[in-house]
Amino acid sequence: MVIVCLTDPFLPFKMHLVGILHGCGFAMQRDRITDDIYVFTSDFYAQVNAGVVLATEGVAVIDTLPFPEETREIVRLVKALAEGRPIYLILTHYHMDHTLGACLFPQAVVIAHALCRERLEAHGEHALQQARAQDPNFATLTLRLPDIVVEEGDLLLRLGNKTLQLFHAPGHSPDGLAVYVREDRILFTGDAMMPIPYVVDGDVDQAVATLQRIQDLSVETIVPGHGVPILRGEAPDVIQGHINYLNAIVREVRRHIQQKKPREALREIDVESCGIPRIALNGLAPQLHQRNLFALYQRLGGEASPPRKGRTAKTTARSSSKSA
Repeated sequence: MVIVCLTDPFLPFKMHLVGILHGCGFAMQRDRITDDIYVFTSDFYAQVNAGVVLATEGVAVIDTLPFPEETREIVRLVKALAEGRPIYLILTHYHMDHTLGACLFPQAVVIAHALCRERLEAHGEHALQQARAQDPNFATLTLRLPDIVVEEGDLLLRLGNKTLQLFHAPGHSPDGLAVYVREDRILFTGDAMMPIPYVVDGDVDQAVATLQRIQDLSVETIVPGHGVPILRGEAPDVIQGHINYLNAIVREVRRHIQQKKPREALREIDVESCGIPRIALNGLAPQLHQRNLFALYQRLGGEASPPRKGRTAKTTARSSSKSA
C-alpha cells in the first residue's frame, strides 16, 4: 500500500492519494450512462470523473484520472472499442488530477483551452517532477500538451452521430472547458461543477456566470469534475444551490472585512450555513469551504495574490505549432 500526499498547487486541494503499487488492486467505478457514453470515477482521489463518448466517426475521452493505473483502464477500454476510429482527448482544465494521464493516449488529438496549454507549459513539468519524487507510479509519465486549443467562442467537434460542443467554463480555474454532447444532452462540466464550488484558483464572478450558462442548457445528465452525476430533475436545484453558495461566501467575507475581523475568524462560518452539506465530496466540503473563504478574504481585503503567467486569448481555435 502506498499513501502519497501531493501538495503542489497543480492539485486543486491537498489530499492523500491512496492506492496499491504496480497496478495490483486498483479499483474505480465505471458507469454506462447511455449506450455509448461511459463515466469513470476515481476511488482514490476525491471522486474525480473522466468520460468516454463513442461515436460513429471517433471516440472522445474527457479528462484522465489521477493515478496512471486508473487511466490505463480507460485506455484499454478505448482501444477495445475504438476499432480504428480517431481518438480525441479533451482536457477540461490544467489541474494534474485531470491531466497527468494525457501521455497515456499517444495517438489521441488533445484539445483544451488556450489558457490550459499556457498553464501546463508554465507549471506542468514542475508538478510532474514532484509527483515522480513522491510516488513511483508516476515515474514513466511525461507532460503532454494540447494539440488544438480553444480560445474565443465555442468549438464543435463533429464525430458522425455525435456533436460535442466545447465552451469556455471558467470559475474554478481560468481555463475551464465544458463538453456538451448535444444528441444525448449530457454535459461534462469539469470542475466548473463539483459537490461544493471551489474557486481558490479561479474567480467567483466567472463561476456564477458559468453556472448561469449551464442553467440555460437543456440537459439530461450533468457529469461534474468530481462526485456523482446529476440527473435532469436534480440539476436546477443543484445549480441554483451552487450560485447561492458562492453569493453567500462573498457576502460573509465582505461582512467580516467591514467589521475588521481577522482572517482566522472566518472559521466561524460553517459550510452548512452557506448551503452545502458537510458530508459533500466524502466529507471534504468543510476543508474546501475554508480555503474558499481564505482566498476570498485575501482578494476582497486587498491582499493580492501573486499574478499567474498567461496571455489573453485572441482567436477561436488553433492547432499548436509546438510539439506536444
